[in-house]
Amino acid sequence: MVDLLSNIVFAGFLLITGGTALALQAGCNSNLAKHGGRTFAPVWSFVSGLICCLVFFGIDIGALGTPLPDKSILDAPGYVWIGGLMGAYYVFANLIAIPKLGAATSLSIFVCSQVIMACVIDHGGLMGVEQRDYSTWRILASFGLVFCVFIISRY
Repeated sequence: MVDLLSNIVFAGFLLITGGTALALQAGCNSNLAKHGGRTFAPVWSFVSGLICCLVFFGIDIGALGTPLPDKSILDAPGYVWIGGLMGAYYVFANLIAIPKLGAATSLSIFVCSQVIMACVIDHGGLMGVEQRDYSTWRILASFGLVFCVFIISRY
């Protein structure tokens, strides 16, 4: 199992299915908000997500032998603790945007902004990632993404 987790093809598969899951999550949460209320949908999303994370954490520690965090976690930079807040913001933004813009337009804007921000993070070597230039090709690809968002939102 550990070999599978380090396999590049499996990592790609996880990214594809994860992207699909985000699109489905956005639609589910948007529809749940219609029935249960705008704040109920993210509460349910994060409670059920927490349960899944705790199960995976237990499997990872118990069956896969990953060690528990040690004292070095106290040396982590402050920004590492805001990931959950960013996820909550993403869910709330979807709840507001999808009923007004639709799933395709909303998620294409998210994907476009994610990729451009990821290029900025790479270029600056921010958040502990290896520095990679925001090259001419990456800039052109970013313009291509913006054009794709325009087409998706227009038609």
